[in-house]
Amino acid sequence: MINKVSFVILSHNDAEMAVNAVESIKRLRTKYKYDIFVVDNGSEDGAPKIIKSKFEDVRVIELSKNVGTAAYDFAIRKSQSEYIFFTGCDIEARDNMLDKLVEFMDKNKDVALAAPKYLNFDNRKKIDCAGTWLSRSFYSGTFKDNNLGKKNIEIPYIGAGLIRKTIIEKFGYLNDKDYFFYGEDVDLGLRIRLLGFKVYYIPGSIVYHMGSISRRIRKPFSLTFLMERNLLTTFFKILEKKSILLLFPYVFFMRLVAIVKDLTRFDFMNSFARIYAILWVIFNLNFISKKREKIQKMRKVNDNVLFKLFSERYLFKT
Repeated sequence: MINKVSFVILSHNDAEMAVNAVESIKRLRTKYKYDIFVVDNGSEDGAPKIIKSKFEDVRVIELSKNVGTAAYDFAIRKSQSEYIFFTGCDIEARDNMLDKLVEFMDKNKDVALAAPKYLNFDNRKKIDCAGTWLSRSFYSGTFKDNNLGKKNIEIPYIGAGLIRKTIIEKFGYLNDKDYFFYGEDVDLGLRIRLLGFKVYYIPGSIVYHMGSISRRIRKPFSLTFLMERNLLTTFFKILEKKSILLLFPYVFFMRLVAIVKDLTRFDFMNSFARIYAILWVIFNLNFISKKREKIQKMRKVNDNVLFKLFSERYLFKT
């Protein structure tokens, strides 16, 4: 019998976290059959060997180098499940979180991706992520409160959760391999919407979160560069030409505002990272246009459908 769900966990020098994530999944109260994959992103801490020794039924895929979130696809291609729950290893699954997601998606065929609420692992009354927002400036963020309420609600994107494997197969990949890390979640959410599908936040499904990967990367220049480069790439790749022309001044004005803010804080490296990302996009427009061509061929809805979930309300609170 084919499993209903495949859990795909990414690990990079996080053996202890990966073991904890797998153990929490095995403790889930669920009526669905599932299997577990751990994709190791070129770890140097012996994570693959440790995981294999502890869990004979977990399929471990070892990569020779860190390829970022594109690593999910190495496991997804081997899965035969209807759904994929993709996540970093910095989580602990709780109780019936899986059943709440699966049951919602089984009933709502227009939903491609459903995400749980993430509570802080150390302080379980603190919210780490309760849905997301996205601005027309192509800046985005997560809610760290119950702003979206306690009911299931549509959101623009999410970086982990339960996704239909058929959706991944339409694109041929989960996350754009050229993004490496950061902003690939926004890109995925908008690609899903281009197909006419939705992304939902399911607050009744709970996961404990140990900490964002970005907080453990000690290279703020690289993070800012990746964020700006990838979000700008998505802007040019996803939107219709008329939308690009209309929003172009606003998108780049907000980058200028961000650069000025960095300079007033004497954060020169951050401002340079933003400038470098803008220059990268300018000099790689041909590369981006080839990506755009492939995505636009798959378009099922116009940009008005995408923009229904865009909001400037939260941008100016950051």
